[in-house]
Amino acid sequence: MLIETNINLPVDEDKVLWYSISRGDKKAFNDLFMKYYTLLYGYSRCYVSAEDAEEVLQEMMVWLWENRKTFVLNTTSSLRSYLFTSVKHRCLNVLRRQEKERDEVSTWFGQEQDAFYEFIDLSAIRELKILIQEAIAELPSSYREVFIMHRFHNKTRPEIAKMLNVSVKTVDYRIQHSLKILRVKLKDYLFILAIYGFIL
Repeated sequence: MLIETNINLPVDEDKVLWYSISRGDKKAFNDLFMKYYTLLYGYSRCYVSAEDAEEVLQEMMVWLWENRKTFVLNTTSSLRSYLFTSVKHRCLNVLRRQEKERDEVSTWFGQEQDAFYEFIDLSAIRELKILIQEAIAELPSSYREVFIMHRFHNKTRPEIAKMLNVSVKTVDYRIQHSLKILRVKLKDYLFILAIYGFIL
């Protein structure tokens, strides 16, 4: 005897969205972005600044779209879980990069201080060092990365463009805008910076 059943199994909305996204459905991708943006933004703000949080989300979503044909979600985890885990890892990478950048700026100043300390009172040097570190830290993340690679790692614009997979024009734009921002923030110290050879 056959018994008819009418069982409605739950539908995983995210899997349906991803199925469409993997086939190039931009509307489905936008729906996914809108569904999780606020939640992921709030989560990322537990780790990084508002500006860096927005950049982290943008980079992650761009990565997902560009890799939609090859990205395969682990069968034991949900897309939601993956998104939150990915955001966390990206935020931690931002924090590690910022810490490294601060160390590099500090090292540069330590070396320059030995060469030029006779020109300026040491307390002024320490104050200036803090101000520059803060000013660089406040640059947009993408600007800051390029500026430090160019100024402290002595990388050429073409080298930076190749490392970051962007155009040389984009690198030039970020460097020039970084300099404009720093000139405004450090306008009262431009003469001292010139003595250091830190030309803005």
